[in-house]
Amino acid sequence: MSRFPFRRISPWFLVASILVCSTSSVGRTGPSSSFDKLSERAAAALKANQIEDAVKLYRQAVVIRPRWAEGWGHLAAALYSLNRYPEARDAYRRTTVLTQKNGPSWAFLGLCEYEMREYPHAFDHLFKAEQLGLGGDRDLTANVKYHLAILWDTAGQFDRGLFEMQWFPDQNLGSQDIFETLGLSILQRPWFPYEVPADKLPMILTAGQASFAESVHKPEDAHKLYETLASQYAKEPGVHYAYGKFLSNLDIDAALQEYEKEIEITPSHVPARIEAAFLCLKMGKMEEALSFAQAAAKIEPRNPAAHNLAGRALMELNRTPEAIPELALATHLAPLNSSFHLNLARAYQKSGDKTLAAKEIATFNELESKKAQPSAQTPPQ
Repeated sequence: MSRFPFRRISPWFLVASILVCSTSSVGRTGPSSSFDKLSERAAAALKANQIEDAVKLYRQAVVIRPRWAEGWGHLAAALYSLNRYPEARDAYRRTTVLTQKNGPSWAFLGLCEYEMREYPHAFDHLFKAEQLGLGGDRDLTANVKYHLAILWDTAGQFDRGLFEMQWFPDQNLGSQDIFETLGLSILQRPWFPYEVPADKLPMILTAGQASFAESVHKPEDAHKLYETLASQYAKEPGVHYAYGKFLSNLDIDAALQEYEKEIEITPSHVPARIEAAFLCLKMGKMEEALSFAQAAAKIEPRNPAAHNLAGRALMELNRTPEAIPELALATHLAPLNSSFHLNLARAYQKSGDKTLAAKEIATFNELESKKAQPSAQTPPQ
């Protein structure tokens, strides 16, 4: 494992990517001789690591040729390296106009906005950068995923945050920064790193280390860390839920006990109830599954998973007339979830309504063929 140098990311990769992605954005306007002299002096200053001089010269050059993408890229990178984020942000905005499909341009714009705590804008631009692609710069990819994960978490979208962070164990990249952010996702704490209370940091790091060990296929290490977490921080919200998730593929009974502990500590914890309902369905405990699912739906009436699980339990209990409204509501709340339509189709078939069953089967097949997924973008507020 290696510690990833988040604060040492090089902004100069952006300039190289602009050269590759844009060949016609120089814009031949303005006096050529003045521009040539300024650009040569700016390049020389940059080569000599005279960053302040380079900034002044590139500023003058882009005034003469405002569509010079490479110049804006050098100016933005120089300002970024000096931690002058507001000015760098403005320069990166120009690069995104001139190289609209260049992922690194959007990435560095988002990173500047993150440093300035302009979080909704940072999310939009980091997300767009990831969708456009970041080339072969692993440092930049790491920074984008790391900061996106924090923004997902602080928006309450912990599964999305965890999805972004999964890249790090896949790359076998571990550090305190990574463990901390993994821990925040696992324990569902909507905190920025600078907000983590000092007395909570050991717990957060233990959770992150446990998740990392699990992801790099070290189950014994992960189990020990989760046990430590559950014993040392037994009264902390989210701890037993995290341990239960880990145990769910190893020991269903033990996992269910952890979810019940979580509910006792955090009575409003909907994910624990949903996971418990799912395990009860697998165990054939339909009444218990129904109880967990209905309690979850009462707390979050618009949670589609809660209604789907309630409907499935009711159908297994031969209470199909009651199951159908629950399953129909689940498909209404999450219309792109193909499995929800399939469950509703089965309920209609069981009730003898072949027409509605066929309609839901058709929707299921259509969604499966398109491999439909819910939109990933929910900008933080």
